[in-house]
Order: sequence, then structure tokens, then C-alpha cells
Amino acid sequence: GRRPLLLTGISGIIISLLILGSSQSGMLPLSADVTSWVSVGALLLYVGAYQCSFGPISWLIVGEVFPLRVRGNAIALATLTNFASNFGVSLVLPTLQEKYGPSAMYFGFAVIGVWALVTINSIVPETKGKSLEDIEKLWVPSSLEE
Repeated sequence: GRRPLLLTGISGIIISLLILGSSQSGMLPLSADVTSWVSVGALLLYVGAYQCSFGPISWLIVGEVFPLRVRGNAIALATLTNFASNFGVSLVLPTLQEKYGPSAMYFGFAVIGVWALVTINSIVPETKGKSLEDIEKLWVPSSLEE
């Protein structure tokens, strides 16, 4: 299902960010060579977790959860928000990383990941095997269905 993949993927992303933050801050008592390999492993975990979760599933869910009457506009707004957020992070990240350092950035992104995990767990429905009409009914309060 989509929810388990999202929840597992974001958990992997959080773990990889915590490992990266710890290795960059010197919290792990490792030699420079070992720290480099730990960082590479954490980056590979991050990429793999992202490619199994947020990468494809966010686009899939965006196409499923909006009612037909607003789907086109809603997908356009979601896409604009996604790309604007990516652009904003690209603009701000170098300055923040220079000011606070890489480990603080990794820990900060891990906190954002925890927030995403909680939000996904409480809001995002499972859509696997459901028709678009069934998914639309998930968002309508039961008092309005009658």
C-alpha cells in the first residue's frame, strides 16, 4: 500500500538524516575514513528511502485524493507548491548551512521528517485498491453523504 511505503520511507529518511547529523557533528567516535563511509551509507539510505516513498508516491497520491471537479486545479497547485518549496530550500540552504553547519541542517531536516511522519500517519488515507470515487468519499463527512 501507499501509506506503509510512505511511513517506512520517511522513517528511513529520518534515520539517514540522524546518522548524517551525528557523523558530521563528531558525535560518533569514528576515524575520518570510517566517518566518510558512514556518511556515504547514510546518503545511499536516504536516496533509497526517498525513491521508495516520497519520490513516486507523493505524485501518485496527489492524482488520487482530489475530487474530480477540482482535480486539475488542485494538482496544478500541488505541483506549484512542490516546486516552489524545492526552489526555496535551494535558495536558503547554502546560507543556513554556512551559518549553522551541516550537522545542524541534517538534524533540522530530521525534525521536519518527524513532522511529516506524524502528519502522514494522521491524515493520509490508504488508497491502494480503491476507485477514485471511493477515495473521494473518504474526504466527505458521513453526515453529507446522505
